Amino acid sequence: MPLAEVLRQALPGLKVQEPLSKHTTLCVGGPADYYADVNNLPELITLKHLSQDHHLPVFFLGAGSNLLVSDDGIRGLVLHLQGDFKKIDFNGRKVHVGAGVMMPTLSKQAAEKGLGGVEALIGVPGTVGGGLVMNAGTREGWIGQVVRTVEFLGAGDPMETRSQLECTFHYRHSNLEGLWLIGAHLELFVDEPRLVTKRMEALLQHRTKTQPLTTANCGSVFKNPVEGPAAQWIEKAGLKGMVIGGARVSDRHANFIVTENAKAKDVLTLIQHIQETVQKEFGVTLQTEVKLAGAW
Repeated sequence: MPLAEVLRQALPGLKVQEPLSKHTTLCVGGPADYYADVNNLPELITLKHLSQDHHLPVFFLGAGSNLLVSDDGIRGLVLHLQGDFKKIDFNGRKVHVGAGVMMPTLSKQAAEKGLGGVEALIGVPGTVGGGLVMNAGTREGWIGQVVRTVEFLGAGDPMETRSQLECTFHYRHSNLEGLWLIGAHLELFVDEPRLVTKRMEALLQHRTKTQPLTTANCGSVFKNPVEGPAAQWIEKAGLKGMVIGGARVSDRHANFIVTENAKAKDVLTLIQHIQETVQKEFGVTLQTEVKLAGAW
């Protein structure tokens, strides 16, 4: 039986050669060999077994932000967590959140419950799963600070956990990449809903004023080096507004690349040019925050 049919028996909604430009915030990227929404733990376990049996690479795609997918696409199986993985359960200050939950949704629901600690995630357009992997957040806080345990599928079917300390969270880093993440247990703090909401609104207003939110982009392209914000070095190098193909350094925020009818190679070429120029002129190394995926 063809592999596509084997996979479809497990997930009838499986798509073959699905364009990933439809699923990334940069609106670039070639096709996935196989693409599927996964709605519950039994489906996820079945797909884990099938991927192992057929030596099939697996890539978890969240909201498609902070991601640059190759024009040649991604080989193997691309999974998108939906259904049960988008649930949030509150128990006092303790919260269980699925890996498929959007981080702004978590922020809003926590605020409604009078819980603070995840306000900084209100403007981060990604899922909790992706946020855990990269320890998403802003200068006002990041998700790793409120994590108590992270859940994932281990070597066998049983769910395993990793404590906050075991996750080695630090700036834009954790050791969770490559795990089959299910969700996380968080511990927040009690506050007045109006005060939490006020803090979130201030963060959103600042983001709206300073970032190109109405144009296709992947969020911050580079991590901030110890020498100062990445945007300041890009601007000092005179690269604000620079264009390669359909990719352009944003006029509003130099650490953003915006796209219009772009290819992934346009974005990568622009990233590399920025890195080379800033290194040559100032001796400052810019490391990418955006993740490269697929067959480069």
